[in-house]
Amino acid sequence: MKPLTVWLLSDGAPGHLSQSHGIVDALATRRTLQTTTVALKIRSPFWKRLGRLLLPRIRDTETWLRRIYGIAPPPGQPDLIVSSGANTLLANALLARRHSAPNVYSGTLKGYDPAAFDRVFTVVPLDVTCNHVLPLPPVPGELARPLPLPPEGEKRIAVLVGGDGAGYAFKEADWRAFGAGLATLARREGARLLLTTSRRTGAAAEAWLRDSLPAERIADAVWWSQAPRKVMRDFLGAAQAIVVTEDSLSMVAESLYSGRPVVSVSPAVAQPNANDGAALQAYAERGLLVRQPIAGLADVTLRARSTSVPDVQAEIADVVLALLEPKAP
Repeated sequence: MKPLTVWLLSDGAPGHLSQSHGIVDALATRRTLQTTTVALKIRSPFWKRLGRLLLPRIRDTETWLRRIYGIAPPPGQPDLIVSSGANTLLANALLARRHSAPNVYSGTLKGYDPAAFDRVFTVVPLDVTCNHVLPLPPVPGELARPLPLPPEGEKRIAVLVGGDGAGYAFKEADWRAFGAGLATLARREGARLLLTTSRRTGAAAEAWLRDSLPAERIADAVWWSQAPRKVMRDFLGAAQAIVVTEDSLSMVAESLYSGRPVVSVSPAVAQPNANDGAALQAYAERGLLVRQPIAGLADVTLRARSTSVPDVQAEIADVVLALLEPKAP
C-alpha cells in the first residue's frame, strides 16, 4: 500500500508539536507515512486576524499564505494535514482547501470556522460537529503507553516543576510551602524525590524551593537554571507516584499517561482559562488525577489510580482513518 503523505504544520511550540506528533504517531501504528514538517511563523498579525474573519470566502490561498506566514505553499499533494496551536489554524484550513485534503487539528478553534476542519480533537467538548473528544490529549507514540513498574527498592516520587504562566502565578510563599509540603509527603510515604524544574521556573524560585527541601529527601534533582538535563521520562519511569505543577497541561498529560498516581498542585493565584480548567476537572472526575492547592499538599494520600490509562492512540487512529476512506459517490 502506498505511503500516506502527511503535512505536519508547526508553530515551533513544543506542546503543540507534541500533540501533532501524537496524531501522526497514532496513524503510523496502522499505515506507512511520509511526513513533512512545515514550519510556520506569523509575519502579519493583522492579516491573520483578517484571514480568520474572511476564511469562508478566501480562494486565493497562495496570496494569503504569503501575507500571513511569508511562505509559498509547499510543493506536492498531501493526503492529510495535521496541526496544533492557534497560529497554525489558518494555514491548516487554507492548505486543506487548496489541496482538497482532509485536515485535523488538536486544540480549541479560537473563533475559526469549524466547517474548515474535518476533525478537531479536544479533551473538552466544543459543541461543533467536527469535534471529537478524547480522554487525554495526543502525545508522541513513545509517551502514549503506561510505563512498566519500577524495580523493587526505595520508594520514589517524581516532582515536575513549571512556573508562571497559563493563569498561574507563583510567589515566594508558594515555593517555600511547596518545598515544605513535598518534604512532609516524602517523609510520610517513606520516599525520596526525583525533582526537575524547567525553563519557566527561574533561579529565584529554584532557590526558595531548594531551601525548603531537606537534602536527605532528594534522590536526584535537576535545577534547570544551573545545569539543565532532560530527565522527565527517566524520572517518571523510576517513580511510584508523581507530583506536577498544574501550569503545564503537557506535563500533566505526560504524567497521566505514565499510569502512576498523579497529584497536580496549584499556587494561591491560579486562574486557568475555561478550557484548561475544564480539562483538569475532567481528568479528576475520571479518576486520573488528584488536584490539590500547594497549601494542602502535605495532607495528600498517594493511592493507586482508580482508572487505567485509555488507549488514546487507537482512538485517534480509528477517527483519522475514517476520514481517509474514499467517500461514497
